[in-house]
Amino acid sequence: MLIKTVLDWVIDANTCFLMGAGCSQCAGKPLMGELTNKVKKALKDSKAIIENLYGAYARSATVEDLINYLLRLRKLISCQKNPNYEGWTIEKIDDEVAVIQSEIIRAIGTEWRGSETHRQFLMRLADNPSRKTCDIFCLNYDTVIEASLEELRLPYTDGFRGAENAYFDPSLYGQIPGNGPYFRVFKLHGSVNWIRDADETVRRRPAMAVEDRRRAVVYPAEQKYVQTQYGVYETLLSLFRDRLREDRPNNKLVVIGYSFSDEHINVAIEDSILADGSNLTVYGFVGPEENKEEQEKRLREMAARCDDRFNVFIGQHAYISSSIEPDEWETIKELDLWKFENLVNLMVGGDQ
Repeated sequence: MLIKTVLDWVIDANTCFLMGAGCSQCAGKPLMGELTNKVKKALKDSKAIIENLYGAYARSATVEDLINYLLRLRKLISCQKNPNYEGWTIEKIDDEVAVIQSEIIRAIGTEWRGSETHRQFLMRLADNPSRKTCDIFCLNYDTVIEASLEELRLPYTDGFRGAENAYFDPSLYGQIPGNGPYFRVFKLHGSVNWIRDADETVRRRPAMAVEDRRRAVVYPAEQKYVQTQYGVYETLLSLFRDRLREDRPNNKLVVIGYSFSDEHINVAIEDSILADGSNLTVYGFVGPEENKEEQEKRLREMAARCDDRFNVFIGQHAYISSSIEPDEWETIKELDLWKFENLVNLMVGGDQ
């Protein structure tokens, strides 16, 4: 009975998904810590900065923290008569961000290749005849989801119109074909195949040389500093909020491969749960962190603000949920559902 309950959370036609970098590990992509370490090896001027930065929730700073810091610094010094701070100029910051972006691409790779695990995940969702759309919000920069959809020939949009020089057009998310499940992919933190061209249009192009300095890989979180220039991210975050607040029966968000370490994403989730008329329920499958007590404390505080509609299962050591009983946790923890491939295995074979 418990397995069927978990499957109902995941496969239901009213479920949408938030997928982090952990979901791409099975496809050979680096986790954020590994990605940060690879990028740090190529840094020069900003290596001292990242070593001195606090990361989210007292963890080590990541490459995202570094980019956010540099963008904030760029915004601040652009207001000065002499735009220079301890040797950092706008040009120097732009050059450093370009280096970071190139190294992110080198670490992640630009090959257009799906994975068997992702294909099984998508096919299982497509098998639900009552599903009109399937919304997948991605925090990772790779293209595994898109490539897997194309390998399966499943209809989808990623918000870009065109092919070789596609441009971002958010109206595409509202154009839903009438036949079969339609997948909508929202890359909330950007993608390795995005660039920003000379007139500031965000475009998606086929795999290109990493030396392309106009590539707009990741400007993830600091919208209050960069939203005018990089408004595509604010648009995508608004679409995320809108989807979470849709008036659907049993509206659900399943979170996998994400550690709840992005304040903007967390606030969007909390606000959507607490919005007037909302019936959103969240189910998160989270891997254990080094400081397990601090991780559990942080997530319990988040759950306490969410009116008992925030359920999180942390590795094999803790759960925060009113949806299951303690004896049921003993069963579910053995499944290690925080590993994407295990969740997919359950989806494929759990109801047989």
